[in-house]
Parts: sequence; structure tokens; C-alpha cells
Amino acid sequence: MNGKIEMIVGEILNRKPSDLNLIALLKEKNGGDEGLRCLPVLVGPFEAQTIIVSLFNHKVRPGIYDLYLDTLKQFDGHLVEIDIYRISGGIFYSHLYVEREGNISYINCRTADALSLAVRSNTPIFIEEDLLERNCVRLQPDGAYSLPITTASTKVLKEAMEQAIATENYEFAARLRDEINSRGQADESDMDLI
Repeated sequence: MNGKIEMIVGEILNRKPSDLNLIALLKEKNGGDEGLRCLPVLVGPFEAQTIIVSLFNHKVRPGIYDLYLDTLKQFDGHLVEIDIYRISGGIFYSHLYVEREGNISYINCRTADALSLAVRSNTPIFIEEDLLERNCVRLQPDGAYSLPITTASTKVLKEAMEQAIATENYEFAARLRDEINSRGQADESDMDLI
């Protein structure tokens, strides 16, 4: 049986200075010996700013995430956990688990918003073991990262597949082709993680 793995927001990364989208790098809270497993999640500048402000305990005027948390509190509810339950074609899907009057229910939520709420409220973030293992980036002891093909954009996968064919690495080219085909017609504009 697969268990849930708790993740923490480790840092916010900028892919390149001209890029408005940033990466929230989730890190396994209790990492193993084979390299710390990380999960790069694309977030917009607003969500990134909210996460950074919360991580460093900066005092700012209340924002939309404070409004959401205060509204929950007014109705005797609170966030119990964030659950990243699916990753498909570079898009992350999350649930907010909310407890109210002893009942727990979930709400679908953009992962960037879920992370902002989690950091703001010190709510734990979870992902299933097998989902993390299939999509993780491993931080090696020498500081290098190893990336799974599921974190790459379709454009990058197509370029890698062409190179694999040119070098006659047909087994790897087939794996890349299968990943590209599994994505269907998803919009790439928000999925370019590499």
C-alpha cells in the first residue's frame, strides 16, 4: 500500500530572469539516503510572492489568501491538509481538505493557490508515494538534480526524442514518444518546466 509523503516548500526558483513564472520547489520533509526527492511546481509571480512573504515571516497587509483563511475561521473551519493528487502533462491537481464541525471535506484548488494557503497557514502538504516517485527530481549529494521526463515540457521532449533517434537510442526515444502521446492536446503555455 502506498502512503502519503509530506512535502515542504523549500524555495522559489527563477528559470531565467525574463520569465514571469517561477518554480516552487517542494522538498520531501523526511528525505531518504538516495537523494532528496523534490517536486518543481510552476507558480505565477503573485503566488510566488505570497509564498516568499510567508516563508520569511514578512509583515504585509492581508491579501486574498488571508481572506480565505479568515472566512474559513469565521465559519468554524480550518485547513487540515493539502493533497497533490494528480500530475498530468506537467499540470498539477490539488485538493484542500477542510475540517468543520468534525466533518472533513475537500475542495478542488489550483496547486499554486494550495501552496500559498499551505505556507500561509502552516498546513501540511502531501502527495502519494508513487506519484512523487514518478515525477520527482532528485537532489544528489553533489548538488546536481536528476529530472524525470514527466517534468519536461512537450517541446523539450520532442527535441530530446529527435536527438535520441539521431543517436540511435531507440529505447529512450520510445519512452519519450509514449510520454508525449500520453499528454494529448494539453496546452503547453504553462507547462514548460525545463
